[in-house]
Amino acid sequence: MTGLFVLLGMVAKADNNPIVVGNSRFTFITENLVRMEYANHQKFLDDSTLFAVNRQAGNVDVKVEKKDGKYIFSTSMMSVEFENDGFPFGQNNVRVSFEMDGKRKSWCMTDEQRNNLGGAVTTLDAIGSPIPLQEGLLSRDGWYLINDTGKDVYKNGWLSVRDRDHVQDLYLFVYGNDYKSALRSLKAISGAVPMTRKYVHGSWYCRWWQYTADDYRDLVKGYHEHDFPLDIMVFDMDWHRKDGKIGTGHAFTRGWTGYSWNRKLIPDPGALIREFHDQQIYVTINEHPHDGIRPHEDVYREFTRALGIDADKDPVPIFDAGDRKYMDAFMRYAHQESDSMGVAFWWLDWQQDYAYPVVRGTTTKHLPWLNEIYYNYSKQGELRGTGFSRWGGWGDHRHPIQFSGDAVGNWNMLNFEVKLTTTSGNAGCFFWAHDIGGFYDGLDSELYTRWTQFGLLNSSLRIHSVVGDKMDRRPWLWGEREEKAMRRIYH
Repeated sequence: MTGLFVLLGMVAKADNNPIVVGNSRFTFITENLVRMEYANHQKFLDDSTLFAVNRQAGNVDVKVEKKDGKYIFSTSMMSVEFENDGFPFGQNNVRVSFEMDGKRKSWCMTDEQRNNLGGAVTTLDAIGSPIPLQEGLLSRDGWYLINDTGKDVYKNGWLSVRDRDHVQDLYLFVYGNDYKSALRSLKAISGAVPMTRKYVHGSWYCRWWQYTADDYRDLVKGYHEHDFPLDIMVFDMDWHRKDGKIGTGHAFTRGWTGYSWNRKLIPDPGALIREFHDQQIYVTINEHPHDGIRPHEDVYREFTRALGIDADKDPVPIFDAGDRKYMDAFMRYAHQESDSMGVAFWWLDWQQDYAYPVVRGTTTKHLPWLNEIYYNYSKQGELRGTGFSRWGGWGDHRHPIQFSGDAVGNWNMLNFEVKLTTTSGNAGCFFWAHDIGGFYDGLDSELYTRWTQFGLLNSSLRIHSVVGDKMDRRPWLWGEREEKAMRRIYH
């Protein structure tokens, strides 16, 4: 086992890391992060997962002792006491101790978080009052455990099921009150938050509405006339045709998935996008990929040809994020026409886990996996990657920025979004694109102005709203006093 020191009953040297004892392996990623694996026949795992992208041992000074039949592995932050009884980790054979507030504290497998400081949430869709936060890494307990057991392996750029002999895969962060060291350890195992494109932190206009090309031009003209900057124009769902006759559908329609431009509304989308780009306004467009590319789409025959399918005889291929050939063809033919027109990035509006809980052939949910695929796709042409999708959990900090979903606009939700934005950093989620003012309701002009003030301190000034005559959040439509206040915010 090259590069490993295998303990066979002797005391190890202090400079060996990882450490293997029977079927157990301990890898100290940092001084306050230990990975604990149990694998039959020592079939340990070095490949990545969506959470753990760098499993290599760090340059950590680990002291190894054997005392009273137990092994003790110590760093400056923790001491791991392990009894090699031949069984997976449990409350009887492994215990970790550490110093906190001048006292000696301990951890075992059955301990629960009692003082977690909170993390992110996957979505605020239709939420109108505070909801429980997911757990974050930081806790007044002084430790946090991420259990990666059984998660699919990310190998050669694709998901594969983990070997069943790999029984346990635990990541224990032990940091006491040193929260910065905990976040550094998260970066060490799960990667850094990448640099974003500058313009995503600017002013966005987004509204679910059947806008024509001239309507979009009038919107941009209005921003200029009222002296409000605009960096991103979002084309919500009506940019594409909605004439699909088959498919799983969503919201009691089969029209949400679509990739063929609605040229009745936007006759020459390429010209419109170029016109905006000449004004330093970038265009992103909404998509719901759950129904894939269907026969009514302009590119269907090219798509099926790439898959080796007879468009006239074979069944329509359903969306399959677990099949590399399908997804390579899908990402190309669903997006290439619009990309060639100058679309800056795509808004992945995935809401269909109720119909498709996991990626076929895997144990992974669609959202984190699609976020990975779309973010990598966005880096074409040596661009910085740009994601725009709901939060997918541990490791999704590598795909900024995050869309918090279709929240209800009220004072309670504004207050909650402030809290959420703060605590999300505990999971590495630093860049939110909230629906400023709320997606639903939120017709109080002072509420909207205050939400805009919050947006200034957040990572983007992104307005968004549901279909409705009154649901338009252009800042000059809310009263003279409010317009003046919001202009100061935008500038």
